Amino acid sequence: MAAALLKLLPLDPGDEGTQRCRMGPATLSSLGARLGSPLKITVPGGCCLCTAWPRNDLADGYLQLDLKCKTSGLAASKLKGLTLSVSHLKLLACHRLRKVTVKVVLKNLTVKKSTPEGTLQETVKELLRNVYVSLHHVVTASPVPGNPVVCVEILAVDASTEQAGLIAPKTNINIKEVVTLEWYRHLSKDTAQISVAGMDDLGSSLKEMIVLPLHFPKTFKKLGLSVRSGVLLVGPPGVGKTLLVKAVAREVGAYLLFISGPAIYGSRPGESEENLRRVFEQGRELSTEGPTILFIDEIDSLCPKRGSSNSISENRIVAQLLTLMDGIGSENEMVIMAATNRPDALDPALRRHGRFDREVIIGTPTLKQRRSILQLITSNMPISTDVDLINLAEMTTGYVGADLTALCREAAMQAVLHNCLDSVHMLINLADFHEAFKKIQPSSFRSSVGLTDFKPVTWEQIGGLEDVKLKLKQVFRQARAHTPAIIFLDEIDSMLGSRSACKTGHGAPEKVLSVLLNELDGVGVKVTERRGNKLQLEGDRQEQNEKERQLEFQEVLNKDVMIVAATNRPDKLDDALLRPGRLDKIIYIPPPDQKGRLSILKICTEKIPIDSDVSLEYLAAQTKLFSGADIENLCKEAALQALQENGLEATCVKHEHFVKSLKIVKPSLTLTDLDFYEKLFNKEVSS
Repeated sequence: MAAALLKLLPLDPGDEGTQRCRMGPATLSSLGARLGSPLKITVPGGCCLCTAWPRNDLADGYLQLDLKCKTSGLAASKLKGLTLSVSHLKLLACHRLRKVTVKVVLKNLTVKKSTPEGTLQETVKELLRNVYVSLHHVVTASPVPGNPVVCVEILAVDASTEQAGLIAPKTNINIKEVVTLEWYRHLSKDTAQISVAGMDDLGSSLKEMIVLPLHFPKTFKKLGLSVRSGVLLVGPPGVGKTLLVKAVAREVGAYLLFISGPAIYGSRPGESEENLRRVFEQGRELSTEGPTILFIDEIDSLCPKRGSSNSISENRIVAQLLTLMDGIGSENEMVIMAATNRPDALDPALRRHGRFDREVIIGTPTLKQRRSILQLITSNMPISTDVDLINLAEMTTGYVGADLTALCREAAMQAVLHNCLDSVHMLINLADFHEAFKKIQPSSFRSSVGLTDFKPVTWEQIGGLEDVKLKLKQVFRQARAHTPAIIFLDEIDSMLGSRSACKTGHGAPEKVLSVLLNELDGVGVKVTERRGNKLQLEGDRQEQNEKERQLEFQEVLNKDVMIVAATNRPDKLDDALLRPGRLDKIIYIPPPDQKGRLSILKICTEKIPIDSDVSLEYLAAQTKLFSGADIENLCKEAALQALQENGLEATCVKHEHFVKSLKIVKPSLTLTDLDFYEKLFNKEVSS
């Protein structure tokens, strides 16, 4: 016969904190429980101890639980709408406990410091009086004003008690440990280790830097060594700096206080420094209870070099951080750690002795490390036997951990696309990884400089114009890697000049022009990029076997890239840019004619409530030499005229408002300009 089902209902307010379990008489009878008998009730996510009590309405098929004594992590919110079988309820045999050892959890550190030991002992004794408990269960205190205790964890009970016991008035309660709620939540988290493949040596050295000063401060003091420790992790993005810190903190049992540089910034003056002081104060409070790691991610965004920026607020933040780091006393068990992928951008004062004087460099993974990372990532993936992780590691030079994760994820997506979604025997094969290689590029290559250097004029030979050089290099590489693509160079005349206009011919714009010409010549050509700093054409390669070619070279297909540029000063462009094979198609975009102006007016007035007396045809006729931007400005000015005339009560824009706007807004083009463009365009067409 199937066991009866019991639907969980919300607890009656009068039963909160009583440890009672309300049920129907049939359930009481089937359990053989007397009034107040202890029960162990198993639910998804844990179990709780309750005492059996009948429902006030004597209705069967329902259950109400008070979670006064439960396993850690079990919350009432997880039990909503749940249905249990009677078999989940077990009657317990128990006796009065002679001794119990507990851990007391208080609200915060202020309460911990201000609560006398005797008061705490009496509060805990009153909380546990006549409560059934079991080993490693947590007794929750009612949120009564003035009660400093949040909960009490049972660490040990009588040796003869295996299931449950009753804490009587004469039970000896030994408080072994007192912690704050913040630390208790940290200690209650999942203790499973975080897997960080390929960085075992770095993890060991990092643990030594953290554990030794924290656990042996007296020894360090005898040797004349400073206990304070600041560690800076340096490495490219995605290499695993943050993950390594989390893994080490978990392994050494330290509290990880994680903050990011941009999160510190505030909107009002002084708020950023206040946020930084608050974080350090929180770290000091946590360190009084145990080892604490204060980890600042992306610290280069928080503390750039002073003097390199005009921002006074950034300089104040740097000074505040330096002061806070110097103020960390030796009595605090706190380690300051930070991570950056731009160490040269940090203020030098941060890297002197006594601050971030220890640096751990995490480079791009080696072949062995990439194989370890791939083994970890694919450990839970259905990989086909034709996938050799060693060969895959050899093909992923320059890939960091995040890139390898993205590569495997993309290969899995390719397998899903090529198979039935409900296939039971779906496998990820080598062809899926080959498809993934086309989409996932190594991030270290994308962020590096000068990796495709096959030009007569190199980027390094151009002085200044760093932003222009960086943007040009990145846009061409990204366009080649993400074809089909369009590269649009707006206002190209401001970026590149004409070599005939320079007397020496060796100016910086002329060198940039030379590089751009070579980049344009490379668009549409199939090249093979060596995984390093050299590149050669496909036809110039020396003969080699297929495996060596796959390991050493990577194809860059750029045949689907189109270059589009715009300028209003074509006479300033170098002739070499406009020859066939480069910007060889010239399109003259004249100002809109009357029909075009009417279309633009309709678009610009689509969201403007215009009066019925407004004639767009009349306006189109009156706006000769107006560009599209001029017409848009005309409509905005007419709306402003209506607001100025009628204030917030204005409901529409009338014809008179447009007439006034025509007197204010003038066309940006002249007949001389049009004559210049038409002559130049006709010259280009004839040539």
